[in-house]
Amino acid sequence: MSLYLVQSLFLGAILVIIARRPRGFNLYQLLLAFVWTFAVVVIRLRYGTEQVTFYSNDQETQIWLVEKIIRHGLSVSPTAIVNDRYIVSIPAWLLNKIGIDPLLGFKFLQAICLSFLFRLCSDFLEREQIRHKLWHAVFYAGPLFVFISTIGLRDIQIALAAAYFFLGQNRSLKAVSLFAALLLRPHLAVAMAVGALVAAYLHRYKPKRIYFVLIALTIGAFAIGGYGYGIGSFLRYRNDFEPPTIFEQETWWRYFANMLGLQFLTFTDLVVKMPVNQLIALRLVFVDTLVVPLMFIFTLLNQKLKYSILRTQVFVSFSFFLGLVAQTNFNSTRQNLPFLSTMGVLALVGILRRTDEAQVESISKSALSSP
Repeated sequence: MSLYLVQSLFLGAILVIIARRPRGFNLYQLLLAFVWTFAVVVIRLRYGTEQVTFYSNDQETQIWLVEKIIRHGLSVSPTAIVNDRYIVSIPAWLLNKIGIDPLLGFKFLQAICLSFLFRLCSDFLEREQIRHKLWHAVFYAGPLFVFISTIGLRDIQIALAAAYFFLGQNRSLKAVSLFAALLLRPHLAVAMAVGALVAAYLHRYKPKRIYFVLIALTIGAFAIGGYGYGIGSFLRYRNDFEPPTIFEQETWWRYFANMLGLQFLTFTDLVVKMPVNQLIALRLVFVDTLVVPLMFIFTLLNQKLKYSILRTQVFVSFSFFLGLVAQTNFNSTRQNLPFLSTMGVLALVGILRRTDEAQVESISKSALSSP
């Protein structure tokens, strides 16, 4: 435990260094460094070696992947690169070669990704001439993101790839981000590509009855995503093709529950072990899981706001993605994570811009009415 503590403090110090900017330390990144260091130590003290199954057994799988590399070395094949999650397991393996605990290495990698995700979104706000405030981070790097980074799941890295694809400026890096998403979660990359195709169409043709278009895109993307899951399962596992349940009340109930991060309301006690009241209480802690989608939909419906096509692109990608995951019993709040940062920052820009426009309009009316 003493070695784990020393390593945690060392990696936390690196996060503090990353928080340094020319004008001083960034407050969010500084707080992230302290909260992350404290949390990983507390989790280790509380659960000991059993921390590999804390919240999800995915950590245990990732440790096994690092041990596999140690035993058998790297295999340069497309199957190994995807199935063995090289994009996350290799960095943890390299950290392990210098003595860092493998699980702590995974956690550190996700904390680094969260720090860069914060910078990506805050830089986007600066380009919009919006002065960044600490509370803004709730929309794109909130409590859920910090929590996930402390348990070392790959979701933050996936979220960073998706956010750069949607918000980034460099086309080459956007392509790299799409490829990274393909390696980490292939069906997410397909969803992102589908949204990009729809955005290209909207840029070119600019339909007038946008609300009817949104309804059609919602149904179409969700339905195609559902059939895509069946086709993908058939191609990968060579099992019988089963048509998805798309046009049923229960299916759309799952869609809207997923949209708001309330998936647990659609599952039985056999799938979800925690009581509903505790799960709802968790939404008060991880407020970004509920607030971000609601605010995003609110700004999506106002097509006069800037980035309306980008919002539609993200929404279509998300609907397609939900069409895929709604066909399984394994979708959770983590499934929404790749989209939450982009949704949050676009919602924030829309809300702040709408507030500014309302204030300008109010001032103009006051000036006109004054003698």
